[in-house]
Amino acid sequence: MKKYVLLFVVVAFSVSIFAGFQLLNSSPNEKISSALFTIEKGQNIVQIASNLKKKGFIRSELFFISLIRLSGSARKVKSGQYNLHSGMRSTDILQKFVRGVVATVKFTIPEGFIIQQIADLLEKEGIVSPDQFIEAAKNPEILEKYKIPFNNAEGFLFPDTYIVAKDLAAEHIVDFMIERFFSNLRKISSRKYEIEEMKKMVIIASLVEKEAQLDSERPVISAVFYNRLEKGKRLESCATIQYILGKTKERLLYSDLKIESPYNTYLNGGLPPGPISNPGLGSLKAAIEPADVDYLFFVSKKDGSHYFSTTYEEHLEAIRRYNQSGKIGHQIS
Repeated sequence: MKKYVLLFVVVAFSVSIFAGFQLLNSSPNEKISSALFTIEKGQNIVQIASNLKKKGFIRSELFFISLIRLSGSARKVKSGQYNLHSGMRSTDILQKFVRGVVATVKFTIPEGFIIQQIADLLEKEGIVSPDQFIEAAKNPEILEKYKIPFNNAEGFLFPDTYIVAKDLAAEHIVDFMIERFFSNLRKISSRKYEIEEMKKMVIIASLVEKEAQLDSERPVISAVFYNRLEKGKRLESCATIQYILGKTKERLLYSDLKIESPYNTYLNGGLPPGPISNPGLGSLKAAIEPADVDYLFFVSKKDGSHYFSTTYEEHLEAIRRYNQSGKIGHQIS
């Protein structure tokens, strides 16, 4: 009888322990509502457990602390923002913290955006403040890391869709976007660019991005810019005027072309001092592989396409044909 009594006690104790574990491990609230939970850098396990209890994610602080210590996870818990729901067990929450499965956010940067536009978009998505992003794009350490030959990362922030941790610092976002730029550049060109070659290529690509609407015309527009540079002609790109203005005007006036700025390619020879947009893959490829044409001029046909000319006389005729308003609108003269 003593053996049976002892066995019964052991079984009952084990069942009680198991039941207690299951109860303490279960969610205090089975309503499956999601919420963000943040673990700040430097927080200890007592603070984490206390915050979880206050927000209704666990039944017992002591139980959660014991889980962390018994599993040897005290130094494995990672800071960040996590998507939790009230139906999760304590063991599931701990596993998420240890694996660092942080909340993510998805955003898409359109081709041709400038730094300010990217910063505004990221603010709208609730990712980082515009000031933080703009400052990160000027970070000397990042610029030196990638050998960017300008005073900011304009032109190197690759337009693409990104999925990043919700609390990712602006510096890491900028770093990620620049890395994506060079990753894509390697897909279309295996050569190593000298500093001046890189500057020229990225600036040309940024001009093409803002001037071209049709992919088929990108290499041709690129060729026009290279041909004009070779012949010592001013680039006279309307896109550089739009960049100076900081906004897009449907049609530029001749008075706009007289704005004093190093970016004004109607007044200044050679390339502008830096990129005027962040070009996509098509424009980068066009800057690397321009079309084999001898065009020196182009004018918008107002349907997204352009008319290309070799002589100034032909270009003037194209202007008369396609631009009757007396305003500029994407023409090179």
